Amino acid sequence: MGVIIGILSSILSIFIVLKRLSLIGDGLSHTAFGGLSLGYFLNIAYFVDIAPIWAGTIVVVLGSVGITKAIRSTKISGDAAVALFLQLGLASGIMLLSISRGFGFNIETLLFGDILLVNLDQIYVALGVLAATLALVFVFYKELVYTTFDEIQARASGIRTWIFDYMISIAAGIAVIASIPIVGVLVISALLVLPALTSIQIARSFKQTLILSPIFGLTSVVLGLLLSLVIYSAAGATIVVVGLLIFAVVVGLNKFKVATISRASKRLPE
Repeated sequence: MGVIIGILSSILSIFIVLKRLSLIGDGLSHTAFGGLSLGYFLNIAYFVDIAPIWAGTIVVVLGSVGITKAIRSTKISGDAAVALFLQLGLASGIMLLSISRGFGFNIETLLFGDILLVNLDQIYVALGVLAATLALVFVFYKELVYTTFDEIQARASGIRTWIFDYMISIAAGIAVIASIPIVGVLVISALLVLPALTSIQIARSFKQTLILSPIFGLTSVVLGLLLSLVIYSAAGATIVVVGLLIFAVVVGLNKFKVATISRASKRLPE
């Protein structure tokens, strides 16, 4: 499950970071919290036979469409649109949580995740989401790259850029739902940003970024899980901390390299 989520989040993070939509992960994760809370509430209060995961998926897909539509609108700024859905998901989730007196289970599992509770069905779902995401990136690679780097030119070339904006947003929302069992609602947004942000520091092309991002994502997940077993910490939070440390090391080494080259160039004879 860790490997699947590491690859899935790192691939999506490339397009999210390069399109300057880093905050969308926060909006979608909190929207997912509201959706999952709605599913638990309907099951407990009204005995509606709907799995919370499906309620969360429906709500987060609608939320991703709403966020993208608001971002593409000229009347609402991107950060305001994300903040709107973030607060809506968080407030509605807390309200339903208080009404139902905590849903009858440990809410920390939902907020912070618990990889030890992952079952085979969740692994199959996550694997299916990963396969679908990789297929979309492979089939629409040229359009996605074109839209990511120069949306105006892509639109002038006849590419319907709005389709790919919605595609990435919906894929990110579904990835959030699939990732909640391992990292929880509160830290999934970090996995949708850190791998690409780290790889951009050293990559010299988009293809290098596409290769390095999953490497950094997988490294964060594997080392984070191992470290959490050693120090008995929450797996999701430890994964994010490891990812932040890797990012700090990469940035530090990059600055050291630049400083070394600068000093060496100054010593060259005129």
